[in-house]
Amino acid sequence: MSDERVVIIGAGVLGALTAYRLLRRGARVTLVDAQAPGSGTTATGYAHVNASYAGYWDYFGLRAAGIAGYRQLRAELGQAPWLHDVGCLQFESDPGGWDALLHHAQRLRDAGYPVARLTRDGLLEIEPDLRVPEAVDEILFYTDEGYVDGAALVADLVDRSVAHGLELHTDDAVTGVEARGGRVRSVTLASGRRIDTELAVCCCGRWSDALLRQAGVELSVMTVDEPGAATPGLIVTTKPVTHRLRRMVIADGVNIRTGADGRLIVWSGDVDAQLQQDRSRAAAQSAHARSLAQAALDAARPYVASLAGAQIESATICIRALPRDGLPTIGWLPNVSGLYLIAAHAATTLAPAAAEMATSELLDGADVAALQAFRPARFAQARDRGATAAPPAGAPGANTREEQP
Repeated sequence: MSDERVVIIGAGVLGALTAYRLLRRGARVTLVDAQAPGSGTTATGYAHVNASYAGYWDYFGLRAAGIAGYRQLRAELGQAPWLHDVGCLQFESDPGGWDALLHHAQRLRDAGYPVARLTRDGLLEIEPDLRVPEAVDEILFYTDEGYVDGAALVADLVDRSVAHGLELHTDDAVTGVEARGGRVRSVTLASGRRIDTELAVCCCGRWSDALLRQAGVELSVMTVDEPGAATPGLIVTTKPVTHRLRRMVIADGVNIRTGADGRLIVWSGDVDAQLQQDRSRAAAQSAHARSLAQAALDAARPYVASLAGAQIESATICIRALPRDGLPTIGWLPNVSGLYLIAAHAATTLAPAAAEMATSELLDGADVAALQAFRPARFAQARDRGATAAPPAGAPGANTREEQP
């Protein structure tokens, strides 16, 4: 490798982990962000680290690699207080839903993914606060899953990276990416600082298209936040309650996990669907958001005893970083040499694997086989064919505003 500087744009979990990996390999790295590190998507998403969601089988391998990557990172660092690998429990009281869940669980097992089956009594022995419908006799337990405190993870990585020579510029937006002769030449910040480089890595999530345009790349990669899009979601955090819940829970499609200092966090796909039906800004910012937050909490109450009298502390409307076809987007941009993109709505899960693979491509000139189906060039090819892709529903994403119901 040369001693050229690598500029990483975006200090979320993808950017911070990629910077850390590059530095450990001896690269000169500058990390820039328009805000504080880890203050966007990474800090406010549901942060479920998993490979079990049925709708994302096309990149199951990358998700599983991300889970393994967190344990490898913990072993490397010697500690990881931001990683809560508590496992995830899932059940369906609807017979049809349970049959579909069992079919998917077998597919996961066949792929080597650990899935245990618990009896109702066995579940209540380890999670006595759960309230399981009478129709449920068995529960699936994804033992390797958990969640990440994204803000703490990024803070840890940035501190370690600065100690290894990272140049960090925060609260300083990128205002220009100069590309001359078909190659990246520099990155300019709002402060007026110009950073000369021939390698730039875009890790700025849903702002990726805008960043690419600054480099002269007219490529529509990310789903636009517009009526009907699957980008918005809602994360509900309760005020502190006394509870004994340890593991993550997916109860009849309602997601529940612990938060800081006795709080519980709820996310409901059904509530997200209602939010996506009404995309007016006024509705999203006011009474509609508060009523949907209450609906999400009410949907979770029957499953956790401690939620019976719980009150909402905050409801965060999220705008997910979602590539247009729902798949991760990792690799070199077409037509501009030296410009690399890492974007995914499952960024928290994928980050350890994506950062490791991207580092090999950036520094070694490798062509990682596991990334071949996820190259940015596919969007240029789809445009040339006149194709459009409808975005799938996804997991919670970026914080855009917080309501106090």
